[in-house]
Amino acid sequence: MILGLLILFSSLLLSTGLVICRTSFFRMARHTMAMLNTIIDTQSDDTVKQKLLIRNLSNLILSLFLFSFLITCIFALSLLPLLVYANFNWIALTNLDWSYFSYGALLIGSSIPFVLLALKKERGDYSEWSMLLHRMILDNENIAKQLFAFEKKLFASKIKQPKSHFVIVSGLARSGTSALTTLLHESGIFHSLSYANMPFLLSPNSWKKVYDPTSKHLKERAHGDKVLFGYTTIEALEEYFFKAHLHNSFIHEKTLSEHTVDEKTYQSYLQYQQLLQKNNTTTYLAKNNNFILRYRSLRELNKDFKVIFIFRNPIEHAYSLFKQHQRFKVLHKEDPFSLEYMNWLGHHEFGANLKHFQFVTTSIPENADPDSMDYWLHTWINYYTMILNLEDDPNRMLLQYEDFLHEPRKTVHVLSDFIGLSIPIHKLEPFKNDNSYTGELNPSLKQQCLDLYVKLMARKASI
Repeated sequence: MILGLLILFSSLLLSTGLVICRTSFFRMARHTMAMLNTIIDTQSDDTVKQKLLIRNLSNLILSLFLFSFLITCIFALSLLPLLVYANFNWIALTNLDWSYFSYGALLIGSSIPFVLLALKKERGDYSEWSMLLHRMILDNENIAKQLFAFEKKLFASKIKQPKSHFVIVSGLARSGTSALTTLLHESGIFHSLSYANMPFLLSPNSWKKVYDPTSKHLKERAHGDKVLFGYTTIEALEEYFFKAHLHNSFIHEKTLSEHTVDEKTYQSYLQYQQLLQKNNTTTYLAKNNNFILRYRSLRELNKDFKVIFIFRNPIEHAYSLFKQHQRFKVLHKEDPFSLEYMNWLGHHEFGANLKHFQFVTTSIPENADPDSMDYWLHTWINYYTMILNLEDDPNRMLLQYEDFLHEPRKTVHVLSDFIGLSIPIHKLEPFKNDNSYTGELNPSLKQQCLDLYVKLMARKASI
């Protein structure tokens, strides 16, 4: 009886220690991947790479030592009760009398901590193991690029004839890009990235062999705007491709800068689009609010792709951005993983990782405060001034958000003509949006916005 209770206690100590030790294991796994990511880095210069190698090797050795030390301590501590019992009774540890009760105690003691861990309610949408996998892959863009290279070889038949025709939905965040992209994708004539591709965004076909969710369960996204999402919901995920291939060169401390895409990256982008294709009849579709940063560059390389820029009433738009910024500042503080997630995907629209677009000819005042409406009015002016300054282009459409809300059927009809594809949409009803601002505004900024809004409406698609 005493031996059985000691076995129960020892096994409980061992399994509890292993559960506690998982954080150290996670850290070691991440440092291992970081080391590998640095080793295969081909873009950093030798000096930078050497410093990274030394730093990552130091982190790896330290985490390996700590993990080994903890494991040793855990095993020693869990054996201690049995060793004391064996010595007290003058018998060898290997000669302890094991009974069914002892084996049962071992099983129960070993299981309890893991059962309690499994029953623990996760704070966010991701389990600890899922977060580890995301960090190991998305934190290490060189590894992701290497997986992309393997993907192109494994599925070479899909990229024999890359198509130059694709469709991009873009605009300043909170302009309705998600709703329009989702609606177009539901027609069945487009292919795109979805949450099912996470975290192996650059190797979608290989990942699908391992993970192919079929659940249709939907829940409200973190924006609190009653927009639902699930595993098969498409989202703005292609930005990770550009972050990895351009080595984050356009991402700075406070800004995202306009930049050039080279021919090699562009060709890889077309191949990437084809890798996502389920069959040879669909067209690539993506929502990407950062697309404006490389639009001019890509247009020089490709005259055929279609891009839809959406705009909305500037006061309502700025207010929506302001509210989301306040919301995500709290969310990022409460859930650090959500901040990592948005950084991986290049989403810097609001929250703790806020960065604004820096164009060659327009910018936002350095002293503008994101906790004021002035900042978001500046943001709106900055972005849509850039849109108006773009060269005339028959393959670019300017779409008003309010037209899409009130006349979705007519909007889809106009989009069909613009894209050159028949877009079958069923059960389409007008949308509602009650987002209105009644507070005080800077009169000068307000007037600038309204003047710019009038110019945009004069150039929008006729619905």
